[in-house]
Amino acid sequence: MSDTHLEIERTYDLPEGGDLPDLIGVGGILQSDRQEPFELDATYWDTDRYDLVAARVTVRRRTGGPDAGWHIKRAASDTVRHEQHFPLTDDADSVPDEVLAALFTERRGRRLRPVVRITTTRTVTRLLDEDGDQIAELADDTVRAQRLDDDAPETPRTWREVEVETVGGVDEQIAHELFAALDGRFAAVGAGPAAVSSKLARGLAGAPAPRLHTAEKPDKGTAARALTKRLRKLRTALLDQQAALRDPATAAAADLRETASTALGIAAVLGSYRPAFAPTDEIDRAAAAADAFAVVTARAALAEYLVERLPRASTPAQDALVDAMTRERILASTRERRADAVRDVVAFLHSEPFLELLDALDDAVERPQPTAWALRSPKHVAQDVSAVEKPRVRDLVRDAVADEDAEVAVVEREAAALAATELAWTATLRARMAMDVLGDDAFPHALWKRIGNAAEVLTERVRSLHALEQLRVNAGIAERGGEGTFGYGVLAGDRVRLAEQSYDEAVHTLNRV
Repeated sequence: MSDTHLEIERTYDLPEGGDLPDLIGVGGILQSDRQEPFELDATYWDTDRYDLVAARVTVRRRTGGPDAGWHIKRAASDTVRHEQHFPLTDDADSVPDEVLAALFTERRGRRLRPVVRITTTRTVTRLLDEDGDQIAELADDTVRAQRLDDDAPETPRTWREVEVETVGGVDEQIAHELFAALDGRFAAVGAGPAAVSSKLARGLAGAPAPRLHTAEKPDKGTAARALTKRLRKLRTALLDQQAALRDPATAAAADLRETASTALGIAAVLGSYRPAFAPTDEIDRAAAAADAFAVVTARAALAEYLVERLPRASTPAQDALVDAMTRERILASTRERRADAVRDVVAFLHSEPFLELLDALDDAVERPQPTAWALRSPKHVAQDVSAVEKPRVRDLVRDAVADEDAEVAVVEREAAALAATELAWTATLRARMAMDVLGDDAFPHALWKRIGNAAEVLTERVRSLHALEQLRVNAGIAERGGEGTFGYGVLAGDRVRLAEQSYDEAVHTLNRV
């Protein structure tokens, strides 16, 4: 069992032997209560690559003080952190499974090892208002940090720092106003906000940490620069979205269409711009993982769409013909489909291909090594991408709208038509996203617009085909149970109309791509 809270604090560097400032009268502080000093002993853990530090996450086992235990801190900024506490275990040499599970993505599935031991002599002063209620806590720390890697210096690194943490529940804006007021008092005694606010970061100074060694961004005006920028944005979105999906408390409200868009965006960069990256097996596997992730999240996005739209007809008149029982049956089945789809997505998030994809994104964003192909202007790169994507999209759209083989059974024909339409749909969406990376300044505007139109038409067609499939299943179950199927027929007729309309539009689109 763990508990999580928001920590808002500011760290100040204070000279050795220096006096603390007088804080009475600042930000409502009218009293103080100085406590007796006590000792803290913490061992911090990370991967061999220092993945946690790179993700601005720390995990430690700490003894001493009122909150002994295992702690995970995720930094939102230099002053705001989300802190998760786990019970202290007797075994100091291994990380509890619950802690490892909570860090699965940040550690990229890798094992953790001790990287630094930090001992602290802490003196706490409670900062109180006129009624004796606590506003904040000041911790005056004398710190000793000993790295645990093979190249660590023999002498521990020592320093003094002061942390001021607001009480729980205080609004961030109010907390920062308090810190701003305190800055002047600390400056008067020769102190100031710490250049490095994390004890771990100071303690690891000089450590051989691969994830902390970054490369320069590609030159401005190159396609490589735009690709790196887009991947950085997509990686940030992906990490936030996967965290929401992993957490049972937030998975039900997660926006699956946003996740699908992120996944397809990554697949577009790694696929359509494959020559921009080194010709390695690692990149090939990452591109394949991105494609697979795009497929599983697209299914989830379709399931979410069906939950929202399938129980309702497109017009009020038709909607009035659908009885409440039919609507409830459809809603229950589509919700179950969404839950199954979310489980499939979460299963992929725990897979080795997903971790390899994250590693590739880390390297592409933090240590870009663009090829000569990518270091050209966006227009030149766009010409090469267009030469590949345009005929590929045209061929797949042609397959999706091809005449059906009358000699093939109806069920097989429908399955083949759906599969071909999904391939064309994914290809057009990916092509449009690939074009968006460099923009319509690089790609011909007419092509950019036509590919976008094709994506919209095929999106509607895929949704309609999946809706019809779901309605047939539900109607069959209702019929076998002796229930009426009129409502299903109304909704199916609505979807048949939309499917036929989108088919005609797809044929028209083919002639323009």
